[in-house]
Amino acid sequence: MTTYKRLFLFVVSLLILFAAAIMINAAYNFRTYSYQSSIQRSQEIAQIVRDGLTAHMVNGIMDKRAFFLRKISETKGVKRLWVIRAQSVVKQFGKGLANELPRDEIDKKVLGSGKPYSQLHENTKEALLRITIPYKASAYSDPNCLACHHVDEGETLGAISLELDISDVRRHGIETILKIAAITIVFILIAMFAIRMGLKPYLAFFNDLRDSLEHARRGDFSHRIDAKVRATDILSIARHYNQLIEKFEKTVGVIDRKLSALLKNVDSDTADPLEKSAETIRLLADVHHFKKTIELDDSLALIYTRIASVVENVTGASHYVIYAVKRSDNSREAVFKTVETLPCAASSLADAMECRAFRTMNIVQSDQFPNLCGAYRGHFSHYFCIPYAISDDLTLVIMLLTNDAGDIARFQRHAASLQYYLKNAKPVIQGKLLMERLREKSLRDGLTGLYNRKFLEEFIETINLQADRSDLRYAVLMLDIDLFKKVNDTYGHDVGDQFIKLLSRTICDNIRKGDIAARYGGEEFVVLLPNATEEGAAKVAERIRSEFSNKKVHLGGLDVKKTVSIGLAFMPGQAKTMREAIKFADIALYRAKESGRNRVVIFDPSMFESKAF
Repeated sequence: MTTYKRLFLFVVSLLILFAAAIMINAAYNFRTYSYQSSIQRSQEIAQIVRDGLTAHMVNGIMDKRAFFLRKISETKGVKRLWVIRAQSVVKQFGKGLANELPRDEIDKKVLGSGKPYSQLHENTKEALLRITIPYKASAYSDPNCLACHHVDEGETLGAISLELDISDVRRHGIETILKIAAITIVFILIAMFAIRMGLKPYLAFFNDLRDSLEHARRGDFSHRIDAKVRATDILSIARHYNQLIEKFEKTVGVIDRKLSALLKNVDSDTADPLEKSAETIRLLADVHHFKKTIELDDSLALIYTRIASVVENVTGASHYVIYAVKRSDNSREAVFKTVETLPCAASSLADAMECRAFRTMNIVQSDQFPNLCGAYRGHFSHYFCIPYAISDDLTLVIMLLTNDAGDIARFQRHAASLQYYLKNAKPVIQGKLLMERLREKSLRDGLTGLYNRKFLEEFIETINLQADRSDLRYAVLMLDIDLFKKVNDTYGHDVGDQFIKLLSRTICDNIRKGDIAARYGGEEFVVLLPNATEEGAAKVAERIRSEFSNKKVHLGGLDVKKTVSIGLAFMPGQAKTMREAIKFADIALYRAKESGRNRVVIFDPSMFESKAF
């Protein structure tokens, strides 16, 4: 209900209540006045009858009283009139004319109590007032009642009963009330018209204000208020409001254009430009905070965890996988996941081009076409994949998973916001990648590409902690090219470098992907084999030794071969720490050199007792 209707109904209701109160009060007062007037008239008639009867008695013409009473009863408004004698008067003077005895219980009651009685009888046709008034004897009246009547002072001598027809009085009262009602209704109508005309400009002002606010809520600040009220306060409000809305139009317009240029394609759940701007500013603040946070993170793994948190907060997804896809080796790695089983086929992880989102660099959603991505093998009925290129080599693919088709629309709506987070994370991730490449380069040998001794020194403590937590067993191989100095002295360092690279390739060809190979220094190499048995480690070492001894370096028309000696130790079992295991492997390598070279020797504690050592 509008304000106008509420106000109008309120005022009209007050007027109607006021009119009703006036009519009820008038009706009550008129009825009371009519009733009291009728009683007073009855009392006057009773007094006239008493005085007349007294006069008849004094003049000795009581036998003529019938004419007098008939004439009184013919008075206008008197329907019936009769006189009643008390029992004391009957005894003294007889029953009187026309049997002047009590006619009903009311007469008897008044004679017995000496108190007047009145009663109103009404129906639709007439209104009758019955009143019975007692006459009492008094020696102090004129004439003296006790002079004629043998009664006591104050005793009831008789009564007069009348029935007055007050229908005309009632009719006049009703007519008067109806006139009052008609006048009141006319007044209400005039008041309603006056209120309507008086409130019209104010209501127009408020309607203009409402329409302007409604337009502003939808982003249209062009609507102004044209106040037609001459009240200074209303005019002041209109003027200030128009100034304010004009400022909004200029300010919000600028903010919206700037934010739209800054955040392209970022959708909002509201059409209100102020709320939309507030949401955008909150997004900018959150993204800024996100960027500052990841700038201080010391690893890509932690940054990927931050991105995962953003994925949940922005999209509301609870099941998702973040893939890091590399063009350089055509690989795809799940760097964060909330599902136990990866939703893509195993082969697709080794072949990045099988990922449709990565291949097309477009968002891929399952409801676009049946079986859209052939690599998908997940248990969720719907997927939504967002690719974002971090660098020429690295692309992040965020796969959102759900069983509710309605979630796809939400993912689609928030995809641009998520991409904006990734856009701001891009330079940070690029910097971390560069730092990791630089660090990786500093931890790798420039000639062979294997890890260097610095890496081993840093990694030893990590290995010790892993071994303590998970009872991880390591086999350590220490390798050294036999008589390597002779190669450098005879053929030069270039040829020596060829043999070093040849041994590094041989090592890499015979170890697993998770094994660690490092150039320890010069022609020495260390290989760490996690979760390797003694037998398995010995086989790996023997295979490296055998293959290397059969490989050649071509020097013009001359083929040169070299051999390698290998020492083998284990942690735990033999060594308590990795550093100790490397030392034991070095002791075993020394024994292999001492015992003829080109062989694999497993460390034994008895080697400490060797004098040669």
